[in-house]
Amino acid sequence: DAIRTRFPAALIDEFQDTDPLQLAIFRKIFDTRDSLVLLVGDPKQAIYSFRHADLHSYLRAKRWAAEHWSLTDNQRSSRPLLNALNRLFGSNDRAFVLPEVQYRQVEYGAKSRAPFVDRSETRAPLQVWRLPDDGGELPKTRAKQAAVEATAAEIARLLQAALDGHITLDARALRPGDIAVLVRSRSLGGEVKRALASLSVGAVELSRDSIFASPEARDWETVLTAIASPTRDALLRAALATEIFGRDAQQIERIAAGETLLPGWIMQFMEYRDLWVNRGFGPMYRQLFTDQAVAKRLLAQIDGERRLTNCLHVAEELQQAAQSHPSPEALLRYLKSAQEEQNPADTAQLRLESDQNLVQIVTIHACKGLEYPIVFCPFLCDGGTKSGGPSLQGYEYHDQSLLPVIDFNDYAKDAPELIAIKGQIELEKAAETVRLMYVALTRAVHRCYLVIGPYQTKSPKDECARSMLNWLVAGSGRSPEDWFKSKLTTQELDAAWAAVASASDAALVIDPLPTLAGVPLQQPTTDGTALTTPAPPGNIAAGWRLSSYSGLSYGARSEPAAGDHDARIIAAPAWAHPPADIAPDDILRFPRGPDAGDCIHAVFETIDFTDCSGWESAITKALTSHPQSRIGDPTSLPATTLTRMLLQLVGDVSATALLSGLSLASVPLSRRLTELEFNVPAPHLSAAALNTLLKQSGYEVPTLTFGALEGYLKGFIDLVFEHQGQYFILDWKSNHLGYTADDYGGAPLARAMADHGYHLQYLLYSLALDRYLRLRIADYRYDTHFGGVLYLFVRGVRPAWPAARNEVPGVFFHRPAVETIRALNHLLGSPSAAAVT
Repeated sequence: DAIRTRFPAALIDEFQDTDPLQLAIFRKIFDTRDSLVLLVGDPKQAIYSFRHADLHSYLRAKRWAAEHWSLTDNQRSSRPLLNALNRLFGSNDRAFVLPEVQYRQVEYGAKSRAPFVDRSETRAPLQVWRLPDDGGELPKTRAKQAAVEATAAEIARLLQAALDGHITLDARALRPGDIAVLVRSRSLGGEVKRALASLSVGAVELSRDSIFASPEARDWETVLTAIASPTRDALLRAALATEIFGRDAQQIERIAAGETLLPGWIMQFMEYRDLWVNRGFGPMYRQLFTDQAVAKRLLAQIDGERRLTNCLHVAEELQQAAQSHPSPEALLRYLKSAQEEQNPADTAQLRLESDQNLVQIVTIHACKGLEYPIVFCPFLCDGGTKSGGPSLQGYEYHDQSLLPVIDFNDYAKDAPELIAIKGQIELEKAAETVRLMYVALTRAVHRCYLVIGPYQTKSPKDECARSMLNWLVAGSGRSPEDWFKSKLTTQELDAAWAAVASASDAALVIDPLPTLAGVPLQQPTTDGTALTTPAPPGNIAAGWRLSSYSGLSYGARSEPAAGDHDARIIAAPAWAHPPADIAPDDILRFPRGPDAGDCIHAVFETIDFTDCSGWESAITKALTSHPQSRIGDPTSLPATTLTRMLLQLVGDVSATALLSGLSLASVPLSRRLTELEFNVPAPHLSAAALNTLLKQSGYEVPTLTFGALEGYLKGFIDLVFEHQGQYFILDWKSNHLGYTADDYGGAPLARAMADHGYHLQYLLYSLALDRYLRLRIADYRYDTHFGGVLYLFVRGVRPAWPAARNEVPGVFFHRPAVETIRALNHLLGSPSAAAVT
C-alpha cells in the first residue's frame, strides 16, 4: 500500500528478464484499478535463464496486460541487412518455437547510420558461408576449426583492406574495434583469439562468465592448496605445474628427484604460508608474483594478457574475501565454493584484458544490448543443444499455464508422463537457442557473417540437420516435435537456404566457406627519424589529491596517513643535557623526536584516565611497539626507567586541572572519542586564500606555500571528549620546551603554537568536529556545544607546578570564534557554511 500510494505509476524495462517472484511482487503492488504499470520487453531477447530470468513470467504478464503496443522500427541495422534478417526469421511462422513468441517484420528506423563503404571484395550484408563437403562432410571438430580459420582470415583481410584505404566507416578506416565475433562459449572464443593472433590481429574477450570458472582460478586453488600444506610434495609438484609457477615436466622431475632442490622448494612454500598467516593473503600473493616473475612469463604467451588479467582478478577477489576468511583453510573453502557458484556477482565476471582498439570476442549472453558495425557468428549452426534431464533439483519445465515446475517424481524410463516432460524440456531449450541466435544476428549494423552446412557427428548422426538455425529456413509447416524427429537430407537443407537467399534481393548470399590460409596483417611501420616530440602543454591542472594539516603547513604533496603525532619535532642535540636537579625518572629526561612522540601518543590513546590499574600494561605495550633503539640511546635509559617516567607522566596529566572544574581523571571512556578520523572536502583551496583568512582572524602562522588543493583534507583528532554538555578537542604534544615551569608558560607555548603552525591544525580540527556535531545533535549550536581546544605539552603538565596569571603550565586553551569557523567553511566550499551558528 505504501509503495502504491507513493508510486501510482511504474515503468519496468527489460521485463523479459523477470523471474516468477518478481512478477508476483509487481502484481501484488500494481494489480489495482488505481495503478498504471508499463512493462517493456522483447521476448525474443530472453536469454538469461541461467540467471533465473523466466520468459514464461513475461508471457504471463502479457496475458495480465490490458493493452499491447509494439516497437516496429529498427534503429540499428542498415536497410539491406534488415531485409536479410526479416527474410531469415520470416521464413518460419514459428521461428521462435513457442507459439506465444512471434516474429514481426521490422521496418527501417529513421536514426542515421554511419556510412560504410567497402571497395574490396564483394560481400553481402548477411554473408552466409557454407561448410565444405568435398569428399564427405567434415567432422564437427574440423568444421569448427574451418569456421574459425575462415573468420580470422576474413577479419585480417578486412583490416588490411582498411589500412590500404579500401574500407571506411564514417569516412575513416575500419578499425579492429568495429568488428565483433560472437560465440556461444569461451572455449570457441579462445580458438578464435588464437587464430587471430597467428595472423597478427589483436583481440579482446568480453564475457559474463565467472572468473572462478577460468583455468586461472583452478591454478590458484592448486597453488593455495600446496601453500596451505607445504610439506606434501605431491601438492607442491602440482602447484609447480601451474601457469603461476610455470615449471615443465623435466624441471618438476629434477626437483622431485633432487635431494637439495625439493627441500628448497618446501622451504619456499613454507615462507609463503607464514607470510599468508602473519601478514595476509595480499602481501603473500604479491611476493609470490615477484619471486616467480609471473607477469613476465604470462605476457610472453600469445594469450598472455588474458591469462594475466584472470590471475590478478582471482587474486583480487581472494584478497577481498580474505577480510572475512582470514585463515588459509577458510579462504580455500571460499574459493572452492565460488567455483561451484553458477551465477557470479558482477565483480566476479571476467574482465577485459585490454582497453586497446582490438577485435571484440564476445559471448552472446554478454553482447545483448550492444551493437557492432561488423559481426561474425562462426558456428551458430551447431545443433548440439543439450536437452534437459534429471538432476538433484528434478525435472524443470513450464506447464500449460506457463507456471514453472520442478518435478521430483521418480518416473519409469518409458512412462508417458516422463516422455511428455522431456519433450517440453527439449522444446524450451530449443526456443532459447533460437533466441540466442536472434540476439547474435541482430547485433550487426552493416554486415553479419554466418556459417551453415553439414558436419559429421557419431551420435546423433543427424545433429546438424536438426539444428535450430536450419529450423528457421526449413521448419515452416512443421511442429517443433516433428522437427526434432525429422531426418532432412543435405540437399533438402541446401534447397531451403537457396530459396531464402533468392527471395532476399541479394541481401543474403550463400558462398562456399573460404579455405585459403589467412594472410597476416601488415601493420604500417614508422620511420624513427620522422618522430618528433610534441610541445609541452602550457599548463597542467593539479590532480585530485588528499592532504592534511601537515601537507598544508609543510608543502607535502600527499598525506595519506594524516597522522601528525609530532612528526616534525626534531630530536634534541647531544649537548642538550638536563640540569643535575632533574630526577632520573622525570619525563623531561625522556627521549625526544618523532618516534618518542609516537610512543607517548600510543600511551594516551589506550589508557583509561579514570582507572590507573591498566596504565602500566598500556605503557609496556607502547614501549614494546616503540623500542629504545628507535626512541633513544638504548644504553642510557633502561625499560624500567622509561616505564616509571611514563607512569608519572600519565598520573600528572590526568590529575592536573586543565580548566576550572575539569581534569582528565573525570573523563570516562564513555565520554571520549580517540583518534577521530575525518575527511573534509576541499574542492578549491589555495594557499593565498588560507593565508588571508588566518591573518584577518588574528592567527600567527608561518606563511603557507602549498600547491592549490582539489580533493580532501584528512586528519585524526587525538581526543574529543564531552564535559558538562560541551565538546572539547585535545591534542597531545611531546615537544621539549625546557626544564622549568616558566618554559611551559603562556609566552613559550604561544611561540611553539605559532612556530609550528598549530593554530591551523586546531582550526581544521574545530571545523571537522563542528560538522560532526551538527550531524548528531538535533539542536546543535556552536556557541553552546563547542567547548574549545586544548593543546597539552605533556612534559610540562604537572599539578606540582603552580599556575601563573591563570595559565596552567603546559596547557594551551583556545576557543575559535564562530565567525572564523564560518569563514573557513566558506573557504572550503561548504554549501552549508551559513548554517554554522
